[in-house]
Amino acid sequence: MILRISGLSVILIAALAGPVIAQNPPEPVGDAGFFGEREVLAGDPVAPGADEPARAADAAAVGSPDQTSPEVPVVGKPSSDDIDLGSLGLDPASLAFDDKLNLYGFADFTFLLQHWLQNPMAPPNARTFQSGSLNIYLAKNLTAKARMLAEVRFTFMPNGTMNPDGSFIETSAQDLVNFSRITNWGGIVIERAYAEYDLTEHVTIRGGHWLTPYGIWNIDHGSPAIIGTHRPYIIGEQFFPEHQTGLDLFGSHYLDRFKVEAHLTASNGRGATEAQIDQDNKLAFGGSVRVATPWGLTLGGSYYRGRYTGLAPGFGMPAPTYREAAYGGDVQFDRGALHIQAELIARDRHFGSGQFSTATGGGTDARDLGAYAIAGYRFDQLWNVMPYFYYENYQPSDHSLFAKVNAGNLGLNFRPAANLVFKLQGTYVEFGDDPALLAGQKLILFAAQTSWVF
Repeated sequence: MILRISGLSVILIAALAGPVIAQNPPEPVGDAGFFGEREVLAGDPVAPGADEPARAADAAAVGSPDQTSPEVPVVGKPSSDDIDLGSLGLDPASLAFDDKLNLYGFADFTFLLQHWLQNPMAPPNARTFQSGSLNIYLAKNLTAKARMLAEVRFTFMPNGTMNPDGSFIETSAQDLVNFSRITNWGGIVIERAYAEYDLTEHVTIRGGHWLTPYGIWNIDHGSPAIIGTHRPYIIGEQFFPEHQTGLDLFGSHYLDRFKVEAHLTASNGRGATEAQIDQDNKLAFGGSVRVATPWGLTLGGSYYRGRYTGLAPGFGMPAPTYREAAYGGDVQFDRGALHIQAELIARDRHFGSGQFSTATGGGTDARDLGAYAIAGYRFDQLWNVMPYFYYENYQPSDHSLFAKVNAGNLGLNFRPAANLVFKLQGTYVEFGDDPALLAGQKLILFAAQTSWVF
């Protein structure tokens, strides 16, 4: 990705922000790694798995120490300006390591066609271009055992966002350095900002704001990593919180030819201000385990338990709060050019006396349930095209819009270069007949997307 391998920006990261984890024996070719699709394109001159622009942006979180820069003795006498660096583990007289600040990222551009087949009460049809993700990463080795990673998403939001009353937010303002002409301002989303330290050869601790380590496509969330034009719907619904702020203890170990990886987390949990303060003073806990076999099969399981606390809707009014537990399982199989993956995720919400949720509008215990399965085959022709199909099912606890939905997706994923992806996808969605706003409605979507790593 940003390092020197065949001029590609896809090898990126392991040395930058991943844990120091023993790699003996090395991962077998075709191993899915800890997150995301992992495959080898015929004729690609890079290492196995490096053809994934997928992981260019996201591998920072799961790299390995064997890819760090080799230790080279520093020649010369330290200057007087370096006198205090030894206390920081940066003594220039010691063996050197790669301490450069690395900057990289990913972006995407999409054309979306949306057509509703029946009810005039459904949302309007759409035909639009979208400038979607623009995510920038900063990664740096602080010492031989410590490193940091920050990821920021730049967005045009909140401009154009719909309010609960149906009106829209407009962020127009006068540009004082351009003769007060009108411009629209956007915002940023801090996806993650953390430092981590290798406690042992196999165990690393991470502190800060990080992506929850569950499933397949929450950490590997970059659009070049996703086979389709968007992640499965249940991932975006955040049965598990997408981000957490706290501590993540993780590591991996080989048992014969099996690789076992695990996370244990403690955080503020989910909430309106979880990155700054835990409003209910109750920590959330979770964990995940993933086992990679030598046959290309990887199995994973994840769990999370905590309390959600939002902001009070008005002075003297109670804040929405409830206890929640999420659990999921995932499976992934890679054999040659064949890729198959699936996830099943559920979330339970429990309400005590006087507790309620703005999402469900009440305090009734509820369960969200969803699953998807995807299969694709990567050819070494036509820009390394991968035809793919995936099925989705979602049964939300809030039935105001729909009680259940089924969707089928059919598409083509092209990789003309290791850091460039083109996608074409058609989607057919059916909403259940249960009493709800979109009951019996059918939706057709077509999307074309270009995504790239830089």
